[in-house]
Amino acid sequence: MLVGQLLDLARTENVTPQMEHIDFSRLVSGEALPFESVAFENGLVLNSNIAGGIAVKGNSTQLKQLASILLDNAIRHSNVDGEVRLTLSNDNGIAQLSVINPGDEIPIEHREQIFERFYRMDTARNGDDKHYGLGLAIAKAIVDAHHGHIEVNCYNGLVEFHVRMPMK
Repeated sequence: MLVGQLLDLARTENVTPQMEHIDFSRLVSGEALPFESVAFENGLVLNSNIAGGIAVKGNSTQLKQLASILLDNAIRHSNVDGEVRLTLSNDNGIAQLSVINPGDEIPIEHREQIFERFYRMDTARNGDDKHYGLGLAIAKAIVDAHHGHIEVNCYNGLVEFHVRMPMK
């Protein structure tokens, strides 16, 4: 798993992906489906609000991976008995992808660092859970390759990962 994630990151950072016109609405909807049962197994509900007709120029493999990383991260770091919200909207030609989960606030000084490879806030955790601190670094590399921006915000007991990318 670690080697695969390192290869994904290297490819994302160093290889120009094949870009095509993507129905981003359909892609995100498809990636969300398997996470509904994962959320349920973890005592959570996954609620999606995905606007139709959002298209981007991008790499479908990478964009699927982006959605999966953000959903997996939200479910793993959610407080039990909560709701994970996935939204995709069009804001004046900018695709806005947001994943929000109830969780512990990420201190401001860590919010940029969590997108660095191998960064983990909880030093007591190790690779036993098969997560090595690469997912968000891969997500950031994917967003960068698509000329977008990713950030994390924390408010009212919620953690939000927000992606903005130009539409085609």
